[in-house]
Amino acid sequence: MFIGQEHKNKLDLFLHQDGTYEKDIERKALFYIFAGNNELADKIHHFYDFEERMIRIEGFNETSLSSSSKSLVKLGFNLYNNYPCGTVVELLGNLDEQNQILALSAIKLRFVIE
Repeated sequence: MFIGQEHKNKLDLFLHQDGTYEKDIERKALFYIFAGNNELADKIHHFYDFEERMIRIEGFNETSLSSSSKSLVKLGFNLYNNYPCGTVVELLGNLDEQNQILALSAIKLRFVIE
């Protein structure tokens, strides 16, 4: 499920920092994506407000991201609260294999697919 130990450690950190409830699969899927991508993990505060416990759409205007990272953020937002994110082809088409696996694993986490 995890890309490596660093991915698990970052996810645990984000879940703890947020105080995410055990059954909050929407936030878990969001944080799973951010924790699995170094660019996003480093910029998570642009896209999630841990004090208010909510996503920050304005983060797209505050920092620059690669096209694949933008797709992952949109997917994370969509899994969290149905944020419009485009088609599956638009989202997954420009991801490398590792990020495709990350995206598909986040979808499985969100929909409890084993």
